Amino acid sequence: MKTKHLFALAIPMALVAEPVLAHAEVNQPQEIIMRPRTTPGGQITVFGDLGILLIPDLDTSIGLGFGGSYGVDDHLEVGVGYDLGFAPSFEAKGTLAVEAAYGLIEGNLGVAADVSTGYDLLAEGMAPLGLGARVQFRLNDQLAIVSPGHQLEIALSGDPKPIALGLPVGVAYQASPSIYAFVNTSIGNISISNSATTFIFADNLPLQVGAFFSPSNTMDVGAAVTWLDLENSADTIGFTLAARLHL
Repeated sequence: MKTKHLFALAIPMALVAEPVLAHAEVNQPQEIIMRPRTTPGGQITVFGDLGILLIPDLDTSIGLGFGGSYGVDDHLEVGVGYDLGFAPSFEAKGTLAVEAAYGLIEGNLGVAADVSTGYDLLAEGMAPLGLGARVQFRLNDQLAIVSPGHQLEIALSGDPKPIALGLPVGVAYQASPSIYAFVNTSIGNISISNSATTFIFADNLPLQVGAFFSPSNTMDVGAAVTWLDLENSADTIGFTLAARLHL
């Protein structure tokens, strides 16, 4: 599942290594649940995400992420993305992110190893290194259990440098060829070094609910509502609007 998860809104933009990229017809199904874990070979996916975070007694935060990915072949995907803030004040300096993923298994069980990092222009430091696997296990053609990747996060800037293993998991439901719904959460966050260990229900209750509408296999538009901790901070809510174009 490439909701990009809407846990983290850094989604890549197509890397151009040569003046002209080899380009193929869009060769993915309309149904998101049936798509591979990486961008198909020769295909470009561009995106834009608008995120709004409402925190009581604080100014509303609004940010925009944009970018894309390119399928080098049917296994390897590379990409780059950028995010910037519009509120509470405009800030053009954001985080430039780069990532890569390599498809290992496709079928009812889909697995792609992924890696990402970047540079925070505002903080003038490296973004965390993310390592993990995009996983989807299809129970049938409509229902799947998913994990978005980047489970291991290693800080590259600051002191101390936290290292933590996240356990994100979700359920996806393909209601029709054009409607894909999902519910995401995190079972916990395990400290490896200089971070806190937390578990769902015992410490917090993160939850995200959303859906994508795909009028064809070349376009997806979606929205999601996110609670960072529904149990203790239900009035802190994030909203995301997302659009993708596959070329």
